[in-house]
Amino acid sequence: MGEKRQRRQGILEKTAQAFDLPADVIAGLPRLELVADRELRLENHKGILAYGTQEIHISGGAFGIKVCGEELELRTMNALELLITGHIHSIHII
Repeated sequence: MGEKRQRRQGILEKTAQAFDLPADVIAGLPRLELVADRELRLENHKGILAYGTQEIHISGGAFGIKVCGEELELRTMNALELLITGHIHSIHII
């Protein structure tokens, strides 16, 4: 099983290099972009698991992402990305 996973990672890396793309995009992993402590953009998400003004839980596929803060608001969300605004204190992989 480990050999199959290594082979797949090798193919993903070669594909990313061939198309000059980040490997995380090819692998379907979430990409987070934090702007100061006020805005979080997340690409390649798998949906919202829980939503509140102090915590937002997001599915990243094989793992979850917990955003903690105050006055959190889900500004936009579509199939590809979402935007969270507010006073972001921390981001945890769960």
